[in-house]
Amino acid sequence: MKSTNELLLEFEAATNAFIEKVAALSQSAVNTVPFSGSWTAAQVIEHLCKSDEAIIKVLNGPVQPTNRSPDEMVNNLRATFLDFSTKLSSPDFIIPSNQTFDKESLIGAFRAGREQIGKAIQTLDLTATCHMPIFGEPTRLELIAFVIFHTMRHTNQVKHISEKLADV
Repeated sequence: MKSTNELLLEFEAATNAFIEKVAALSQSAVNTVPFSGSWTAAQVIEHLCKSDEAIIKVLNGPVQPTNRSPDEMVNNLRATFLDFSTKLSSPDFIIPSNQTFDKESLIGAFRAGREQIGKAIQTLDLTATCHMPIFGEPTRLELIAFVIFHTMRHTNQVKHISEKLADV
């Protein structure tokens, strides 16, 4: 199991890589659909903000002691979310809206959520088990791993969106 510092560094690296990809896009590019069936980069940010909001509630919600390895599901999460050859579907409550967004406001909202998750990594017992209907009974550590892998997946998506927009 990773130390709190290692986990925090991995979380910050994933967060910063995502912000770097998004920040490189112009205000108009961030709201441009790169190809049929794709989200815009702004919609990807909103999706992560909605996901983070749900995770923050669960991280700070009721927990119970864990009677298994706290990182038992991490390898499965890594394999699922970092397999870029598969398309995953999102639960309805984190599907982004179809609108034009202000890039800087979205990045600000994303950073604010990430600050809360960073604080959770540093202050909460990550071995405790949470209740999250979508995941069942994950530990806080597994939820943080999900956030990291989910962010990496969407960093790759924004990279792909950027490349498609450059080709236009």
